[in-house]
Amino acid sequence: MTREAEILEKEEGGFEDNFREDLESWFSADIACCTNCVDDFLSYWPLADEANDFAFQKSYIDMNTFYSGSRLQQCYSKEEFDILIQTIHCDRCNEPLKHEIWVYDLPFLGGVNVYDFECRIEELTILSLKTPFLLLKNEFALQVYDVLHELINDTKVLQIEEPLYRARASTEVKSLYYNEFKTAPKEKIGEGRYNHAAEQVLYLSSDKKTCFNELNQQLCYVAECNITKPIKVLDLTEPYDAHQKYEDILNALIFSALMSKRISTTGYNKPAYVFSRFIADCAKSANFDAIKYPSTKAIDNNYNLVVLNEEIFTNYIKYINMYFYDGSKEINLKITV
Repeated sequence: MTREAEILEKEEGGFEDNFREDLESWFSADIACCTNCVDDFLSYWPLADEANDFAFQKSYIDMNTFYSGSRLQQCYSKEEFDILIQTIHCDRCNEPLKHEIWVYDLPFLGGVNVYDFECRIEELTILSLKTPFLLLKNEFALQVYDVLHELINDTKVLQIEEPLYRARASTEVKSLYYNEFKTAPKEKIGEGRYNHAAEQVLYLSSDKKTCFNELNQQLCYVAECNITKPIKVLDLTEPYDAHQKYEDILNALIFSALMSKRISTTGYNKPAYVFSRFIADCAKSANFDAIKYPSTKAIDNNYNLVVLNEEIFTNYIKYINMYFYDGSKEINLKITV
């Protein structure tokens, strides 16, 4: 009989209970994924990687570190642990736990079944690639449409008091006038995360650094502005505060690859943006003026705001400052026109 067989035969079934009890003493969460399936997990939930002060990354632990810091070493030798840990399987992929695990709960688990939602992501991803104009034939997409049309009735108009920022790459600015920061001509607009090709919307950010990152860290000019009229905002950054009734589904959407997939901003066709553009269409149909959403470039208590309502971005944006910005230093250009 091999040594491995001896250890397995000797085990009386208490190892898994002991392991999970120790795991709970370290983390108040379940195993989200393991080395075998972490890439798959993040492909479905890209925003989880950096959200909430990098909570997912901080939930990583390798089995050697766990053993050396746990009470299991009082009951099992390292050799026994290395063999017995493989009798416990990952909750996600069902592979034996050998190397590393991520102990993490997505922050919207109350009313959302993660694995069921991943099936919806898969369905909609395929639909977006093959027949994007048939999204409303999908039951889940239709549910999202109904949710947004119901939410508008409970959403109060909001006066955004803090300044917002709009950037353009320095190589694209021909003259230092605020008109350079208004919406581009329709014929020059490609597909964006929340706009169709040739559709004018106004993308703003909460700070200069976010603008810089959204432009892939190019030298840029950044215009500071205010929205002078109260507006109705679909808030995808803090749904608990803004849209509590549907916070679970909204959080799931924004954490998922349907809304927050990181992609190259080059190229004309962006199928990964099909569902977020669908959300924008639903929001416009429901009469939201803007969508507030997390940046996928860098997450640090910041956000982006896309103004959908033409009346707002045409008549109620007041530009107040312009800066030249390189990601760390800024020069106030004191532009007045």
